[in-house]
Amino acid sequence: MAFTVVNTVKGTKEEIPIVLMDVQRLGIDALRAQPGFRFARLLVAEDGTEAMLIIEWESRDHFVAYRQGEIGRKLVETAMRLHPHISFYEV
Repeated sequence: MAFTVVNTVKGTKEEIPIVLMDVQRLGIDALRAQPGFRFARLLVAEDGTEAMLIIEWESRDHFVAYRQGEIGRKLVETAMRLHPHISFYEV
């Protein structure tokens, strides 16, 4: 069963572009090389006050393996300063 992680950050119209640049700097390209990675999509609310990063994995086990690995730990530590709201879904 697929497993999806949704990271949401809210801010002002001035803050969200900075958040988007920060997300791109986190090394999202490194996700593509992870076993079980399916896709990542970065969305921005029409009013420019919210950004959402949706990442889908083949399974929860693939996500957990990524999260416990070096790249996953590094990306999460960096992302925490953005204070995202994180949700997990089975697909």
